[in-house]
Amino acid sequence: THFWKYRGRMSSSVVTEILELYNNRGIDVIWFLDSLVNGNLKELRAFAKGIIASGAKISWTGYARCDECMDLEYLQDLADSGCIALSFGIESGSSNVLRDMDKGVTVEEIEQNLKDCKTVGIEAFSTWVTGFPTETTQDFYETLTLLWRNRNTCLTHIPSGGGGFNVTPESIVGQNFKRFNIAHAIPPLS
Repeated sequence: THFWKYRGRMSSSVVTEILELYNNRGIDVIWFLDSLVNGNLKELRAFAKGIIASGAKISWTGYARCDECMDLEYLQDLADSGCIALSFGIESGSSNVLRDMDKGVTVEEIEQNLKDCKTVGIEAFSTWVTGFPTETTQDFYETLTLLWRNRNTCLTHIPSGGGGFNVTPESIVGQNFKRFNIAHAIPPLS
């Protein structure tokens, strides 16, 4: 990603670790704190099927990106394995801003994921970026409209505040100042 190098784990290793926690330590709630639980869709589904096959009754959540490959059947496997919520980095309801952020997802795919998550009983948390350098008033309106259209889906946590857009060195803007017409910060004089 733009932020961190991605290091995946084999599903069998994660299932083994969780079953150890479940069977020997009584842990039945798991929160994956990595940046992207669905970075490898094949391994995530294999994990879900492994948990289902084990009969373990766990609840789990993690950070994810919306993805057209996570269709209703895929999300049902996640729900059946104990997934209770996913925190989606949706960021914007504007196709233009999503493209400029290099999100690799469309508004339609986002809305389908939200609809399908509701169908299978997975809650959605979300993160949003306001004030992205290319965002216009129309783009912000499209974000508000996406939120309105999805007010009755699984989208239950929409954070307020957060301070809006900021530049970090690892972000797409921080790596492409010229592309976004952003000036480098000048360090203070000693």
